[in-house]
Amino acid sequence: MREGLVRTEHDVTAYRSPGDSVSEACLVDGAGYAEAMTQRMMRWTRGRCRARVDSRNDQLIYVLSGRGHLYAGEQAAILGAGTAAFVPAGESWVVEVEGADDLLASCASVPAPPGPSAVALQKEAGPWHLTKVLGAQVRQAATSDREFEVLHDPSTGSSGATQFMGFIPQTGAPKHYHLYDEICVIIRGAGALHVGDTTQELGPGSTFHVPPRLLHAVENTGTSDLWILGVFRPAGSAAAAYYPDGRRAPNYVDERSPRSRESMTAAISCT
Repeated sequence: MREGLVRTEHDVTAYRSPGDSVSEACLVDGAGYAEAMTQRMMRWTRGRCRARVDSRNDQLIYVLSGRGHLYAGEQAAILGAGTAAFVPAGESWVVEVEGADDLLASCASVPAPPGPSAVALQKEAGPWHLTKVLGAQVRQAATSDREFEVLHDPSTGSSGATQFMGFIPQTGAPKHYHLYDEICVIIRGAGALHVGDTTQELGPGSTFHVPPRLLHAVENTGTSDLWILGVFRPAGSAAAAYYPDGRRAPNYVDERSPRSRESMTAAISCT
């Protein structure tokens, strides 16, 4: 997938295995990443889907609409709009929908264990937390007037990636870049993505890939905050951003040791 290309589930062909209750539309196929991540829109209909196990990738899931139940390992949780779930690599998981309405979710697959570009920043993971609910965590400040809320990171067992919800006011976000790979999905509102001389419209379901050092800006063209779901690796702070001249953005957070910073810079320069 080309960097900065915006797609929705209507731009790709969804597939469903015979006899299964879930269809999947792959919006980010992992090509072009320093370390391949993929993103799919998954739609469950009534019933219990087949068990899934991915021995190589963690799963970071966010429910956009519908209700259901998630069973992963020996844990279980209720799913609804705003629920964020983390399933570690190697764990079996199943989603069951009892009502007539479909359950729609964004699912990012993140390699585990991380490769050389992410290992410099890998943190020891805390106990596994299957789900978090949007609004239950404290919002933090990012660039410009933006805020974000962390959903999953090493503290919930996700050692290789961070999942967060960003809130962009009408002032928008200035052009900036990151040192991490990121997948972004618009959850609410209207906006535009600016990359180079290209501008693309954004709305609910719009999905795009932001590789390291890609200069970009997200503009809020609506009348309320633009909500943007992000998954990035290596795990860290969503406030770690740089302006075009290399200056650190306000509220910049760098949680790395000097050795980790040197290792990460060297790894990225080789990609």
